[in-house]
Amino acid sequence: MNREINAESVCMMMAVALAHVDPDDLAYLFATGKNELYLRDHLAAYMHRNLGLGEEQFIGREWKKHDLTINTGEHPYAIIEGKSYIHYDAANPKHLEKGKNTIKHDLESDLAKAAKTFKRALGKKDDHKIIFTAIMFTVEVTKDHDDSIGNITYAKYHRQGGNKFGSYPVLIQEGRENLRELMSGYGNVSSVPLNTGKYKGMQVTADFFAVEYIGDL
Repeated sequence: MNREINAESVCMMMAVALAHVDPDDLAYLFATGKNELYLRDHLAAYMHRNLGLGEEQFIGREWKKHDLTINTGEHPYAIIEGKSYIHYDAANPKHLEKGKNTIKHDLESDLAKAAKTFKRALGKKDDHKIIFTAIMFTVEVTKDHDDSIGNITYAKYHRQGGNKFGSYPVLIQEGRENLRELMSGYGNVSSVPLNTGKYKGMQVTADFFAVEYIGDL
């Protein structure tokens, strides 16, 4: 393998993997439904082509129920998990870490799942990477948009966030800062803005975050 795997390199590979996708197409995908598997698959294909994998190495998708792995045969070297949120989830403390269904819960659950797989596969501490990734996005829903149409999946919540923070840029920045602060408690954090355009004339903003876990298995 010809590249170090860490939070920063995963973010950079994600951005490059999506470089060929039209920004307005990305905006459409974020605005209208689930997107984490689409991004995961682009990242996986990019890693498969560009990591210089050895004969026994492969990029796994859903290997042992993990989103993305780098394996040498049956032995994992890196486990990369991913979730998708809107910026308002991170900007809202209840959804970030204080409620029952939170980003913090997802993060700790995925880290624990990956650590369990490494313990079982390796039997001891060894060279390993555990990386949790999060996609955050916001659609700047216009005042005259009819949310009942249903063509923007989380229109109500995008609008709530924009109203609560006074503007969409403030909402987005709050989400970015809160997520980075949360993730930094678990390891080294990196992020990259994704090249998104507009959907139905409404700006879509998306960010990709990654944290490399530095705790014990």
